[in-house]
Amino acid sequence: MTMHRQKGFSLVELAVVILIMGLVLGGLAMPLSVQRENARIAESRSQLDDIQDAVEGFAMVNGHLPCPATPASAGRAAASAGGCSSQHGFVPATSLDLRGARNGDNLLLDPWGSPLRYSVSSADVDGDGLWDFTSPGEMRDVTMPLLAGDIVVCSSAAGASATSCASGNLTLTDRAPLVVYSMGKDWSSFTSADQLENAGANVGGGPSGSSYRIANDRVFVSRGPSAAAGNEFDDQVAWTSSPALLRRLVDTGHLP
Repeated sequence: MTMHRQKGFSLVELAVVILIMGLVLGGLAMPLSVQRENARIAESRSQLDDIQDAVEGFAMVNGHLPCPATPASAGRAAASAGGCSSQHGFVPATSLDLRGARNGDNLLLDPWGSPLRYSVSSADVDGDGLWDFTSPGEMRDVTMPLLAGDIVVCSSAAGASATSCASGNLTLTDRAPLVVYSMGKDWSSFTSADQLENAGANVGGGPSGSSYRIANDRVFVSRGPSAAAGNEFDDQVAWTSSPALLRRLVDTGHLP
């Protein structure tokens, strides 16, 4: 009787197979993580578009821009007698009826779990103590030829002051009425000058007891992403131009 020996894998062959599988799975892990990050970036951009639409829709209904929310305002626009309680703060998602994840202070979060920031112009062209873009009826009083926001967006923080970019070729806009932005994946820890320009102050006061970084002047930076040491940038910044906003207000009868 002929005996047939059953041949299996040797330990060496098994080790080779396991090694190959490990290399394959390791090669897949990075693309999957990149895909997840790209999905968050796309979601954040979509959020910013939705927020801009909602802010402009608010203005078309009310005739003025909403103020930023504060940690203590529960996601509502925090207005004051002359304008807003702060020029810089967070998207007033409750006032805008925006849906999405919120934190303990009811602030709308981006895909990385950080509150979305929102700043408005504090321009007061006629010097009456009322902010032109956020005080009810003030845009009509100022008149269209004089209306211009004071939010400045630069492509670099290098040489920028608290009111302007270093030069005209670094200036993306110098008269926007509003800016809205996500601080990206590294929102909790960053040191580059361009990112610090978008978050140079701290604010708290909400029920959660958390402290948040917000802008400290009316100059912001928007540029392409970078992971280079000392030059990191992953903020996503969007703004509305004064002419675009004024056209919408003309269309809805709030101006001239």
